[in-house]
Amino acid sequence: MSILSHDSFWNAVISMPMTKKMLQLSLKKCDCCKRTVLEAALDDYCNINKQQCNKCNRFYSGIIGFWIDFLRISLNFKREKVEKLLSDRFARRAVVNLVESFVYFGIKKPLSLSAPFLVVWDFTHKCNLACKHCYSNSGAVQEEELTTKQALAVVDQVADAGVTALAFSGGEPLTRSDFFEVAKYAADRGLYVSVASNGTLLTKANVQKLKESKVNYLDVSIDGSSAKSHDDFRGVPGTFDKAIAGLKNCVEADLCVCIATTVGKKNMEELPEIIDLAEEIQAERFTYFNFIPTGRGKAHFDQDLSAQEREKVLLYLLNRMSAGCKTTILATAPQLARVALQCQGPGGTGEVMMSMAHMQTVKVTKKAVPLGDFIGGCGAGRLYCSISPQGDVHPCVFLPVKVGNLKIQKFKDVWLNAPLFNAFRNRANLKGSCGKCEYKFICGGCRARSAAYHNGDALNGDPGCIMGVNRNEGV
Repeated sequence: MSILSHDSFWNAVISMPMTKKMLQLSLKKCDCCKRTVLEAALDDYCNINKQQCNKCNRFYSGIIGFWIDFLRISLNFKREKVEKLLSDRFARRAVVNLVESFVYFGIKKPLSLSAPFLVVWDFTHKCNLACKHCYSNSGAVQEEELTTKQALAVVDQVADAGVTALAFSGGEPLTRSDFFEVAKYAADRGLYVSVASNGTLLTKANVQKLKESKVNYLDVSIDGSSAKSHDDFRGVPGTFDKAIAGLKNCVEADLCVCIATTVGKKNMEELPEIIDLAEEIQAERFTYFNFIPTGRGKAHFDQDLSAQEREKVLLYLLNRMSAGCKTTILATAPQLARVALQCQGPGGTGEVMMSMAHMQTVKVTKKAVPLGDFIGGCGAGRLYCSISPQGDVHPCVFLPVKVGNLKIQKFKDVWLNAPLFNAFRNRANLKGSCGKCEYKFICGGCRARSAAYHNGDALNGDPGCIMGVNRNEGV
């Protein structure tokens, strides 16, 4: 049995005054080198050659290194992989966040964080397209948005809270004149910066500006394998060719790119060809987006996949991953982790594809499968949240329920205290098919889909999941 199965034991350990004191000490910064005790220990563990600081106590590096190795060996992770991960500055930011979270929340299934790993910011609702399934009703809209000064203040709040990654979305972020200024400021504040774009404005000149702004990652929407099907989704002829050209410009500039596809009944059969296209273009990632009937998508309920169709798509993605796809495949459907567990099983000694919310998909040893219960599928209000162009805080871009506003509140306060976020952090609050499901920790269902189909009740079951259908509760 994995050590991760004993969460009550670990909670008891973390609750001990001595343990809490040690965790808090690990977050203390050195007056001389400005590193935390934890960061200094990670430098030592990864053999990073930084100038030795006379005020840093190496004793704690030994203790922290011991626990890293204890967990690594218990989960059957190779040291070189752990060293590579912990050498990454964004991974380190996430590790510090985890330690703070253990102090604040303890160890829970699924994990709750003292600051989200990811914040998705709808930077503007202005857009040069008119996509049928747009969750934000973006287009030629006229509405008051945060000023540049207010936007920079939002970046400060997010960075100061300990967030790891900030994703600019919309609308089309590049339509806002101050985008590059704000994106660069976010990168300079230590955030991993990504952009979700329709691709039509990714000219060579703009791609060069993205590099100069230190943007790490581009997510470009492609909803068909041909111009005919893609342009039908997007509402403007010629967008497919522009988006593909934009993707190629990014690849040539050595930017990490992803093709993102919202899958519905019309384009479901094109999915293999779209992933082929991602491999051909040399996109590093492909993301399957669940269709959620919100925004303009409300007019297209009939395009939502049935439970059987969604299961078929997820099985295809899993099989393609397992076969060694050149492009990393991600999914916003939290059911992917459950499908992987059912297909590959928790026993044995081989490797399993594990979905880490919708942020990454990795192969892990079967000893690490219990990690899935802690990652927990849907991360709305728990691992991530979103911000509107007006500074409103929402659980997710697909669930635009206002829980606070950053013009009058601090991000950290909203994140820790919003009642809806705290409700999402306890899976005992789930109702309907998700509340009864044996996979509610590893999956938890999509809270946005629950709200869309249950008159705004975001704690109800996720309709269209095969588990609910098997109980005669699905749609």
